[in-house]
Amino acid sequence: MKTTSKISTLIIAIAVTGMLTFGGATTAHAQRLRALEGNLHSSRLVSISCNGGVCEGVFEGSGTVNVMGPVTVTTHVVQDFNITPCNPGTADVTFVGATGTITYSYSCGSVCQTHPATIAGVWTVTGGTGEFSGIVGGGSDQGTIAGNGPNVHSSGVVVY
Repeated sequence: MKTTSKISTLIIAIAVTGMLTFGGATTAHAQRLRALEGNLHSSRLVSISCNGGVCEGVFEGSGTVNVMGPVTVTTHVVQDFNITPCNPGTADVTFVGATGTITYSYSCGSVCQTHPATIAGVWTVTGGTGEFSGIVGGGSDQGTIAGNGPNVHSSGVVVY
């Protein structure tokens, strides 16, 4: 009876130690599935260069992202103006907030030269820093180009 009691105590001790070890590690690195909603407004073109109708531009602006609060935004765009009425393009977008950054890219976006001009793209998260280190996810952009520059709404799902 004493041997059985000692074995039971040892098994319970090992189980508790394992739960504390793995439970602590899991809790310390727990990731959450979150909806991401962002709005870019008041952006301005800060540089552009074109070669044969393909232009590379950089936009800077401000906005908000639900998981970050107020952000500054930098967008690097490559757009092919040889194809109309919708110019295909790629973009890399970086949101910088108080607790870190989120960067995403899309390889098949478009800007349609309609009235008003529209922007659309499907994106994948490519990186993050700070609170968003290890972030993954994806979503889409929809927007218009108005007098104060592109106004874009980003919507997606991320895990961090």
